[in-house]
Amino acid sequence: MSRTWIDIMADSKPDLPDNNKKYRISSKSGILSVLRLMIRNNSQGTCYFGDANSFFPTALLNLDSQRGEMVLDYGPDEGVNQQALQAGKWNVVAFPNQVKVQFSCQQIGKIEFEGRNAFLAQIPKSLLRMQKREYYRVATPTIAPVKCVVPILEEKLPSTVEVILQDLSCGGMAVIDSNGRGKFAEGSVYENCRIVLPDIGRINVSMRITRVEPADTRLVHELQSRRVSCEFVDTGENVLSLIQRYITRLELEWKWK
Repeated sequence: MSRTWIDIMADSKPDLPDNNKKYRISSKSGILSVLRLMIRNNSQGTCYFGDANSFFPTALLNLDSQRGEMVLDYGPDEGVNQQALQAGKWNVVAFPNQVKVQFSCQQIGKIEFEGRNAFLAQIPKSLLRMQKREYYRVATPTIAPVKCVVPILEEKLPSTVEVILQDLSCGGMAVIDSNGRGKFAEGSVYENCRIVLPDIGRINVSMRITRVEPADTRLVHELQSRRVSCEFVDTGENVLSLIQRYITRLELEWKWK
């Protein structure tokens, strides 16, 4: 029998159902509080189902705590919506106030809500709520590596430096600065840094440098190269959703290798 997305996520690090108990909320009042925050903020999320390429954007529209039901926004592609209805179980990820919230949906159906199509699902029995500092990082590919273009000042003139991603999370990343060209200093903030995530799209982020150290010479040939650790600053929910989609895709690709 082939494994579904939910089967894979059950033993993968983003969910960590057994090792991440301190981030899991199981009380009814706690769950409802987080979900209501998502509604107030109109938090955009991503619903995953089936496999690595099956997802659609969504948002939480309404809660009925008495019936134990919630309403989710309908996806933009009807074909994907029909596939999602057949899946029967989903994994939803959103970032209200830059805090990662993740939960599963079951007993899903199609309804009409306020004059438009929507999904109806059970309110989850538990959910994960993780602050930025707790986000799990994944290593990025060394073959065809992902690059980040960082705007800098070079001799007081606008310029850019291209660095290579070494790992990535929804809270930050580590990059390799070849030969130390960027001259990055801890505490410095760089805005409008451009990253193209393969098969996902381009994102712009602001990053604060948290640590600069010599790169591992076993992995990097240039002796003057530096490993630069960064945290994202004021990242929008849409950007966080794209980063999460890319991380999810990487993890699923590694699972099948």
